[in-house]
This record gives sequence, C-alpha cells and structure tokens, in this order.
Amino acid sequence: MRAGIPHIALRSGALFWSMMALLFLGCATDDPIPINTAMDDGPSTPTNPDPAAVDYMLFTRSPSSANGFVTGFDQFPEGDLDIPSMPQTLAFPAISGGVSFQNYVVNQQKLFGGAGYQRLTLNENKVPQDGAIIETLGGGSAVAFLNDNKGYYVDFNERNIQVFDPVTFIRKGEISLSEAFQIPENASNYYGSLYVVGEKLYACLYTGRSFPPFVYQSPVGSVVAVIDTDTDTYIKDIFAAGTKFPGQPFLRYDAPIIDETGTLYLPTQGGLGLDLSTGENTPAKILKIPAGADDFDPEYGFMPQMLIPESNATIIVNAGFLYAGNGIAYTNILMEDPETPVDLVNKALMRWAKIDLVNRTAVLVAGVPANAGLTSGMAYNYNGKVQLVVYNPEEAISAVYETDIEREDATEKFKVTAGGIIYGLYEIMENN
Repeated sequence: MRAGIPHIALRSGALFWSMMALLFLGCATDDPIPINTAMDDGPSTPTNPDPAAVDYMLFTRSPSSANGFVTGFDQFPEGDLDIPSMPQTLAFPAISGGVSFQNYVVNQQKLFGGAGYQRLTLNENKVPQDGAIIETLGGGSAVAFLNDNKGYYVDFNERNIQVFDPVTFIRKGEISLSEAFQIPENASNYYGSLYVVGEKLYACLYTGRSFPPFVYQSPVGSVVAVIDTDTDTYIKDIFAAGTKFPGQPFLRYDAPIIDETGTLYLPTQGGLGLDLSTGENTPAKILKIPAGADDFDPEYGFMPQMLIPESNATIIVNAGFLYAGNGIAYTNILMEDPETPVDLVNKALMRWAKIDLVNRTAVLVAGVPANAGLTSGMAYNYNGKVQLVVYNPEEAISAVYETDIEREDATEKFKVTAGGIIYGLYEIMENN
C-alpha cells in the first residue's frame, strides 16, 4: 500500500467548468411551483409484469453539449451502432441521462431544454415518446422511488425534498429539511443524491461556495440527511469526516449501491484536487451504512485505488459505482494524475476495477480500455451480466464492455460509431 497522500492543487481550467456546467440546470425563477392534485394521462404502472418483457433505451449526446439522441431497442443492443441512421432514434436538444422506473426513463431536464424532469417511454415500434414533465424552479439531479405510489426528487432552488406520484408524474408535496444541517456561508446547500433503503431515505448534501459546488467545502466531511419514508419526516444528519462529495451527484448514474442484506455502500468522489484555495486533496472513499443501522460504520473507509499497483496517481478518485452482487462492485480508478481539472473530463486517465467490498480487494478489469471516468463512469447490471461504459476520446471509443462477477476480464458488447457518446443505458418494462 502506498505511503501518505500528498496535497495536490490542480491548475484551473475554464473548459472544465463549462463542460461540467452542462450537467446542471439554470432557468431559476422566483415563482413557486404549486402542488398539483390533478391527474395526467401518462402510462400507468404495469400490474404483475412479465420480467422477460423488457425494452432498452440508449441515451447518446455530444461530449461538449446537451444535444443528443434517444434510441429504443426490444433486445439488448449489440455490435456497431450508427445512432442517427436507426429508425427508432429521435433527436433532442437536452439529453441529460436519467433513472428508469417501470416502463419509463426520467430525463434530468426537459428534453427540449429548461429546468424540470421529463418522462420518456417507447411506443410499440420502440420509438421514444416524450411525456409528462415535473416543473422545477432551478433544475435537479436526483430522483428515487420508494414504491409504485411514491417517488422523491430534488429541486436545486429548494432545500426541501419533493414528493411525487410515479404513475401520474405529478408533484404531491415536500419533505421539510429546515432543521437539517447546512453550511450558511456556502452558496449551495442542496441534495445531489437520493437513496431509498428499506423505510429510510438517505439524502446526500452537495455543498460549496459556488453553484454548482464543484469544490465541495465542508468542515465536517460528507453529510447525509436521514428521512423516515413512512411519515416523510427528517430524522437526523450523519457525518463522515475526511471525505467529500458523497453519493453520485449526476442523475445519469442509475446504478444500485445496496447489497442483498440492505447494507448501503456509499461512494464519495473525493476532493478531486479542485480546492485551489487550500490545495487540499481529500481522497475518495467508499463508506458503509450497515443493514439495520442509520449511521456510517466508523471502521469502514475503503480506498480501492490504493490496492492497484498499476496506478501512478496520487489523487484518489471514485468515478461511478455499481454493486453487482455477492459483495462485488465496480468503480473507475485513476491511473495517473491530471495536469489540469479539465483532464478529469476529457482524457482517458481512469480504468474500471472490480472490487470486493467485504474482503477489500481490487483488480483492474482486463480487456477494457482507459476511460474518461467523470464523463462516463456508468455501469449497469442487466441480464445477469455487468455492463461497463467506456469513453476514450483519444481513441474515439464510446462503447459498452460486458463481464460478470465471476470474471476479471470483459469483452466489447456494443459501440457507438456515430451519434455522440453513451450517456445512459436503461432497461424498462415493455409497454403493452
């Protein structure tokens, strides 16, 4: 294991901020968003659906703008994909990626631009259909589902968490977090990631002195609010000192982080070396909230990158996280230090690693190219396999590599030859 982690400050890069800002939404307004009690004509939740009757949605977009495509498939995609030429492809100017639920996917903003969340489905020909919208004051980046009747989402302009009906896609109320911990001197105090575990909702505070807070500034480390989903009331905050950026604060990372027992493994992205005022580089760690507990395990702080001898990086970063089963998970490991912040976005400096969360071991997944992890740190667990997304701009690769928890290598499943880079892959129930 390596010696101590030095403090490293990276030179600022304007392109980094402009590219990362594409992941967040402005369009703020002072007008309140009313609670809607009406119904819409959106797709209903299927009753006792056939698990085999599934479709797939692939999101692709430009690496430097939100312009992109949504493509529908009735089988898992394979081979070379020329996205614009496919008959089941539609173009949209605001592709952000999302999360899937039942027979739809939630896009992080309106598909034609603007703050809000928008639902997409597939018709009988597997062509995407833009659907109902939840309006927000200032955009958002997190949606979570408790069950068929209740979901939660974040609005950047509201510290409270909003409640909505997953069937009607209509806002129904909010959870007050007026008593929750915040840092008053920071311009941003909102929740960037939401996770439902049993009867608890865990909301990860995303805090900093600018908007968005790419520099996570917190004297108490990672902060997570614990909420009772039976009553939708705030219980308390829990803290993990010596960590930064809890959760996966971009909605397109639709990946499980809870094991079979109900233990929550919470990745933190680390300081990323971006705190230029102090030069501090807080290492990324994987934290654990054991099943049945409502606080962090104080003895658990796993840094898999420290177990990869091939890595020469002194900055410790997690990019993307997937729990795949039997204690096995996947994350991106930084292989060499970036020279500027923008390198974390547009250079393939990372590699996918298979990690054992119980025994705390890590190994690189063989056969998978280097990856620009902060752009495409996405992984999925469909059809009993693990799908790892790779974006390598130097080699013009945007592809999905497939493996399983018994292997330590992966093979290419499909690649996008035209139409941008992969920005989300979602399995949904087939509409009948």
